[in-house]
Amino acid sequence: MPDARIVEPPRFCSRCGSAVVVDDAVFCKECGAPLAATVWLNRNMTWRPWTALILSIVPGWGQWYKGQRARGVCWFVGVVFLYASIYPLGLLMHLICGANAALGGALKEDLPIRWGSGPDSAPPNTRTRPT
Repeated sequence: MPDARIVEPPRFCSRCGSAVVVDDAVFCKECGAPLAATVWLNRNMTWRPWTALILSIVPGWGQWYKGQRARGVCWFVGVVFLYASIYPLGLLMHLICGANAALGGALKEDLPIRWGSGPDSAPPNTRTRPT
């Protein structure tokens, strides 16, 4: 049986364009530019983001489809209440509900700076660029 590994697409420096081969790299080894975080879709989802978004035409159905029953009921009750009391706020919350159904749990962040997990951990704004 062939080895079915999921291979992430290569990353490149936004300043000089050179390939970044180290997964945890914070700076480009060629020009020293800080590397930005990239966002990828999770590959282990059991649901489809577009389906969850379309189902969210009725508030909470997208969350219900994803298996988040209580969250779906809360979204439904909250959005219907806001539609009944303050229509513009209800519309805004309905849009947020759809975005939450489609993207909540679908995106993962590949943060180049993982602070708080090592001995030299520091917030990102206190790191210095290597010379």
